[in-house]
Amino acid sequence: MNFLQEYFYYTRAERNGAFILALLSLLAFLAPKAYPLIFPEAEDTEAAYQEEIDAFWQQVEKASGGGRPATAALFPFDPNTLPEDSLRLLGLPEKLARTVVRYREGVGPFRRAEDLQKIYTLKQEDYERLAPYIRIEGKERAQSAVRRQQKQAIAESFPFDPNTASEAEFQRLGLPARVAANIHKYRQKGGRFRHPEDFGRVYGLRAEDYERLAPLIRIGQPTDSLEARKGQKPEVLSREDGRVTLAIDINQATAGEWEQLRGIGPAYARRIIAFRDKLGGFAHVGQVAETYGLPDSTFQRIRPFLQPSPVLRKLYINQADAQSLQAHPYLNWKQANAIVAYRSNHGAFSSILDVNGVKALPPELVEKLAPYLEY
Repeated sequence: MNFLQEYFYYTRAERNGAFILALLSLLAFLAPKAYPLIFPEAEDTEAAYQEEIDAFWQQVEKASGGGRPATAALFPFDPNTLPEDSLRLLGLPEKLARTVVRYREGVGPFRRAEDLQKIYTLKQEDYERLAPYIRIEGKERAQSAVRRQQKQAIAESFPFDPNTASEAEFQRLGLPARVAANIHKYRQKGGRFRHPEDFGRVYGLRAEDYERLAPLIRIGQPTDSLEARKGQKPEVLSREDGRVTLAIDINQATAGEWEQLRGIGPAYARRIIAFRDKLGGFAHVGQVAETYGLPDSTFQRIRPFLQPSPVLRKLYINQADAQSLQAHPYLNWKQANAIVAYRSNHGAFSSILDVNGVKALPPELVEKLAPYLEY
């Protein structure tokens, strides 16, 4: 007992030293955990993104095709607001689109188009492809740029008599409302167009508009326009081989009425009606020829018996989702999604000029869609 007592006996100085040593050991143990709380280390944002970039490119090298979408659409966009899925529509790989979103949320917004090059994963050829469509300035400036590029609305083309056509028809032909009103006032005062050249002297009519419309002028002749023939009753146009053939309304005719036309059997009649229903109605007679499998010779034979009428169903481009847009025969998946992405980025469409700003839609396609669009 005395041995143990003597062995474990400590002087005051030894006890103080042991206490201090224990305290220092405890502090050394807790320091690594307490240090970040007391002295938080500033995040090295660029280094963090570089690590993510390196990991990204390693996976890209392993993946075939670089993880890119099969097809890419081009349309004006703001990289500060465009959603990730819409960035994918531009042809960016999934992880690159996600990096753009994380960069603008973590580092800050893009202030110039050149700032997009700060995304190290964005290849130079992709930047050069997208640069002309970057619109940092916002919706209003982007839309004004589109209007500057497109000087006139997409116009319909159909034969017309300037002495009988309505103001609505003149506007459908691409003339401004004020020019259409001038023509109407001229006729109200007793004026009359006797030669196609007379139409070129309309006040306010531009020379390029006259040159475009001159081949369509039919003074004193029947026209195939909707307004001119609207409301006409079907007439007997042929009595060949004892068979009476009536003119039919392309948007109202039943399958049985279509079958009365020479060369149109039950199968073609069903196809024409199915195509008409998907379109929402035929905007003009020529669309009947687009029916799948219908020979051009058959269409040319029945064309004299076809009467146009107003489109039955409009496509509400500001409310329709991608699936509804894709259901229209003139639009595919890529184009439908490009419309939705453009609308999300720039706001609601207000006219055909805005629709023409969707780069995934060729001008000839916009022209075909124009009669169906409602804003």
